[in-house]
Amino acid sequence: MKIIDCDLSFNFAANDKVRKEIKNIVVIGSGNVSYHMIRAFTLKEVNVLQILAHNEKTALKLSKIFSLPYIMDPARLIKEADLYILAVQDDRIRETALQLGLKEQLLVHTSGFTSIDVLNGASNRTGVIWPLQTLSFANALDYSHIPFFLEGNSTEISEKLFQFTSLVSDKIMITDSPTRQKIHLAAVIASNLTNHLYAISASILERQDIPFNVLVPLISETAAKAGRQHPLLSQTGPAVRKDMRVIEKHLELLRDDPAFRDIYRLITDNIIHHHSVIK
Repeated sequence: MKIIDCDLSFNFAANDKVRKEIKNIVVIGSGNVSYHMIRAFTLKEVNVLQILAHNEKTALKLSKIFSLPYIMDPARLIKEADLYILAVQDDRIRETALQLGLKEQLLVHTSGFTSIDVLNGASNRTGVIWPLQTLSFANALDYSHIPFFLEGNSTEISEKLFQFTSLVSDKIMITDSPTRQKIHLAAVIASNLTNHLYAISASILERQDIPFNVLVPLISETAAKAGRQHPLLSQTGPAVRKDMRVIEKHLELLRDDPAFRDIYRLITDNIIHHHSVIK
């Protein structure tokens, strides 16, 4: 596995020539990632020449927000851009990439999980730009704090992508595809699966006519504490205390929700086991 932190990798800060190499881009796709890619880089005076999309409704929305031209036909794609950013669903990356008709143009996808190899045959110069963040349409973000994970099919491509991405973020890491896939797995657990636990909590509270926002201060402090120290050291609650009386009572309260009960039991057992081992 390979990961190079931005502080330890390429020293390009003074290399203005590299920075100027990517000034005109084309964005393929019109969803949440496309919105944020356009917003992040146009704020840094990068020119978006064109949006290519298969969904005209969302393409039109992006076009109006950013005053950019859009097309639906890959045959009308501008071929003179410095970079083509492919921001589509994972299962559409290869098919879409092969439709672009590129050869020597720099083409990247934005997936955390999909290998760079999916772009083989779509261009000779390929890479990955993956922002590790949950992205919602029109949600304003400070991109400078978002980690960007990059990969190029050559050192030269990695250098260009590093310098380009440094326009918007100071948290840039060069990774290979297997490493990035494991980072993506960790991100899904930390964000998507955790959010589902929030939904379970909301369901329990709503049955008592209690709003979910009573948990927001707790959620915020838990996340902040995990950022200050290793999550293992932040663990609290009945499982880490091995308070079986409270745990059994919780399981009893979940008797009418067998799926929730199974999730509670599985995670609780894992916490008990994990903290027994590390002690």
